[in-house]
Amino acid sequence: MRKTNKLLALVLCAGLAMTAFTGCGEKAEKKETEAGKKTSEDPFIKDAASYIDLAEYKTIVLKTSDIDEKLQSEIDTTLEGSASYKQVKKGKVKEGDTVNIYYVGKMDGEAFEGGSCTEESMPSGYNLTIGSHSFIDGFEDALIGKSIGKTYDIDVTFPDPYENNPDFSGKPAVFTVTLNYKQGEKVTPKLTEDFIKEYLPDYESVEDYKKKMRESVVRSMAVEKVCKDTTVNDYPENRVSGMEKQLKTSIESYLTQNNSTLDDYLTGLQISEEDYKAQIETTSKQDVANQLVYNAIAQAENIEISDDEYKKELDTYLTNYSCEKESDLNKTFEDMYGATANVIINNDLLYNKIADYLAKNVKES
Repeated sequence: MRKTNKLLALVLCAGLAMTAFTGCGEKAEKKETEAGKKTSEDPFIKDAASYIDLAEYKTIVLKTSDIDEKLQSEIDTTLEGSASYKQVKKGKVKEGDTVNIYYVGKMDGEAFEGGSCTEESMPSGYNLTIGSHSFIDGFEDALIGKSIGKTYDIDVTFPDPYENNPDFSGKPAVFTVTLNYKQGEKVTPKLTEDFIKEYLPDYESVEDYKKKMRESVVRSMAVEKVCKDTTVNDYPENRVSGMEKQLKTSIESYLTQNNSTLDDYLTGLQISEEDYKAQIETTSKQDVANQLVYNAIAQAENIEISDDEYKKELDTYLTNYSCEKESDLNKTFEDMYGATANVIINNDLLYNKIADYLAKNVKES
């Protein structure tokens, strides 16, 4: 019964980590890889330097203060991600409160599918911010003034039409809602050795975490600076159209997984279809511009992806996506990202190699 039309603008980037550095693939001579698969697409951009005025990349000057500021921001984000809230188990519900609830929705005395969140189905409960309009109209308003710790029957009527389930359109329902608690003061943890052990076990200590995080920050800032300082004179059209396909496929896949539609998405963002297409084009061109930088540097410095490197990374992807062979992974990636495994994996590997190379060229000031 929750609404699905209030999606964030970040959906444009949601689920695109896999595709942020990929292209659509140009036609090329078929070749055999170590994985034993032939491919008819070239994941890289030939003559990339001809499209751009590549910025200085052999010496990259970054301010130490900027690096430290970015590092602290990353640390703060990590700590915020582990923040918790004190549970307030008394008082009344007010507008703006975030309350933790269980609920069971019924029509004609019978519970209906998708209308419940119980202690058995979700022990942690559901956190609902009053006034967020996350639930159907009337539900949140009816909770205002109710006492924490008690259970209430809330009468509501589904909107007409109700696109998420047309059979519910205009029908009355009763939700039995238990108000478990409301969120109180936010408690953000500190970066301590105990925090590292509990939440970041891949690091040996706070010092180790800060050292490796700083290296990661320098790496990303180096890439960002070279891309920002590079001038793009032209774009390979097939790459832009390929990236547009990837973005659209990724967004549509995300929406489908969340039982939503593109119309819901546009309504939630309050943008027109023309605005949506313009955003897709702008984002696609920016991604392709970055690809041109990576490819131009790789070609100038003879940085390549070996068959062994590809095979090793492919095996990791097969495991992560529970696929037995590359053709299965291709089907999954085409459905989710609009690109083949060959394109995504090779471009992911290329980005990492270029980032490592540029990080070594950084001079702090």
